[in-house]
Amino acid sequence: MKHLGENRTTVKRGWWLIGLILSLTCCFYLIYLIYDKWENNPTIMSFVNEETPINQIPFPAVTICPVVKSYSHNQTKIIEKLIHYRSLNETEYKSFSYMNLFCDQFPPPNDWFVNKSENFSFNDNFFNQQEFYNFTLNITDIHPLISCSWRNRILFHCLDLIDIILTDDGVCYSFNLLSPKNIYKDNVQNYFFDRINHRYSRESNRGTYARRASFSGVSQSLDIGLYVNNNFNDPLCRFFWSLQGFKVILHTPSTVPRLRQEHFYLPANTAVIAAIKPVVVSTSENFKKFSPEKRNCYFENENPLRYFKEYTQSNCELDCLTRYTLYWCRCVAFYMPMDNITTICSSLNRKCLHEAEEIMFSNKLIINPNANADEKPPQCHCLPSCRDLSYEVETSSIKYKPVILSKFDDSGRNYSYSRLVIYFKRNHFTASNRHELYEITEFIGKVFVLLLLLGLFTGFAVLSFMKIFYVLTVRLFNIGSYGQWSGNRDEENNL
Repeated sequence: MKHLGENRTTVKRGWWLIGLILSLTCCFYLIYLIYDKWENNPTIMSFVNEETPINQIPFPAVTICPVVKSYSHNQTKIIEKLIHYRSLNETEYKSFSYMNLFCDQFPPPNDWFVNKSENFSFNDNFFNQQEFYNFTLNITDIHPLISCSWRNRILFHCLDLIDIILTDDGVCYSFNLLSPKNIYKDNVQNYFFDRINHRYSRESNRGTYARRASFSGVSQSLDIGLYVNNNFNDPLCRFFWSLQGFKVILHTPSTVPRLRQEHFYLPANTAVIAAIKPVVVSTSENFKKFSPEKRNCYFENENPLRYFKEYTQSNCELDCLTRYTLYWCRCVAFYMPMDNITTICSSLNRKCLHEAEEIMFSNKLIINPNANADEKPPQCHCLPSCRDLSYEVETSSIKYKPVILSKFDDSGRNYSYSRLVIYFKRNHFTASNRHELYEITEFIGKVFVLLLLLGLFTGFAVLSFMKIFYVLTVRLFNIGSYGQWSGNRDEENNL
């Protein structure tokens, strides 16, 4: 401050005043950066110091879906008849209608059923919800499961270990998925689940608590053998999936699987070994004081869902998609949760289902012009759960040919076999914890230290630089012009 208070020229005072302002500006700008980070990005992820044993978390639910959706109803044969303008009977029409919900939309139903028959008019009257569930049950008469073992215990009847479920990819087979009463709320109807248990006259394997592995390794694995009939191929049902095999997804036991979003492929005549690495994220309780948008997650019961008991990001997305589909189409897809007054969309509504999904995931919800005035599109904000569990999978594969089955089964030459082995890779895992970047006391301390240190040292650095610059420019100029470093002595004496 002496450069401002001493008997200095106006130029000198102005020079040092600019230096002081620059120092303070730099200091306060750094304080602003700290505050902005604390206010808008208060979270930081770090690893927990202690490792957690894998028996503290559930073994993943494993859902397997055959690429060929049905051995008894071949969509390709029906489409070939339509291409050649051959007549279909009522059973074939209904079969096409129901299978078209499982198959890719190729070709569009409306384009094939215009003026193709004088006896039938293809419309929504051809879709009966009860008949649809009976149709899906008939598909399960021939299941692809040959052998199953869990933690080295072999089961001769795989359906004692694995449940038949209905997913967005059709009829699938799931291990370790929780019971519907523990996944869905009481207002959700489980028509397919009730019928499948009645069909097989048994209780579900899906319990209240998920199965767990005691330790890592193949001895604690899930081992499933499957087969496909090589004589059955339905390329026009799955236009881009002409190969035989299975889709597989690993997910938490409380999450409804969506195979059309995520899966890995288990080819025919192949054994796939999958090593699991759990990914666990926890969040400090004192994080609740921040809004979900700032911490980027929801705690339990912060964002209750209409159809699901437990919040997960995947369940939230399906819940929101179901509500928007119902709002947009007045019906829902066959795999979506529904109450007792909601109807399933038929094949003729597939375009509407696709539109609803495109709109919902574009985050630009459009108002339905046909909706009632008091109806509004559902608003969804599906953030991750603050306590989240997921599974990373490392897969390896080898060619697989079970010699025993080939020797003792005369029809073995018509079948292809696959095998899936899933186990935890390590006995322990390192969880991550989401916590505050720094608390209010730490923030105040950082600001104080910045004022104390950065203010002084930055000021020192800037002022020192300006003093050096001043000596090398102004004073050298004075020496050259006036013969002395202080400039014109007469001018200073007149101040």
